[in-house]
Amino acid sequence: MGPYGRSGSFVEAGTISIVRARYHSPFETGVRDNGHMDNAFDWAREGLQSTGASPDIRDVVELLARHGEEEGAILSRYQRFAEEASAPETRYLVKLILEDERRHHDLLVEMASAIAWGLVDKSAEPVLPDMTHRDAGNAALAEETQSLLRAEERDRVELKRLRRRLRPFRNIALWELVVDLMILDTEKHVHILQLIAKNTEDA
Repeated sequence: MGPYGRSGSFVEAGTISIVRARYHSPFETGVRDNGHMDNAFDWAREGLQSTGASPDIRDVVELLARHGEEEGAILSRYQRFAEEASAPETRYLVKLILEDERRHHDLLVEMASAIAWGLVDKSAEPVLPDMTHRDAGNAALAEETQSLLRAEERDRVELKRLRRRLRPFRNIALWELVVDLMILDTEKHVHILQLIAKNTEDA
């Protein structure tokens, strides 16, 4: 018996398969409007029961669910904060955080569902795909990835230069902070592209 309890363990199969039609994002059912996330992890918990998951898998999924539910409560607070703030700059900044927190919550739900269900249907498109390494040896894709990496690195340099030029406006506008956030996004893009570059190397 593998880590998922029943035959066809996740580790042995090396694939995560979730039936997309049965997966419901919490924000597809009106939950996005009020940030309430109580039922977002029901599908993952159903997967634990249906697959006879091992204690280790149950612990991981419950850890994800608890963290996601805590973030759901925080989402409600951010939503209320954005609605009640008087200053437009405060509403703008809190909404930026709210967008990130919503995305984080969606990712936690997807990970919990993927881990809980394990090997379900090989023909289904996974919600959160596993590492197939199907792009290994794709020279054209590898070249384009390196080109995009160089572009992101140039963008990072230009953004830092722009940030210095905007410093005199820090007390009257949000420009410097917005550029800081763009720099953080660029760092994230670099990390993503570095993984893609690794996966396009010859097997």
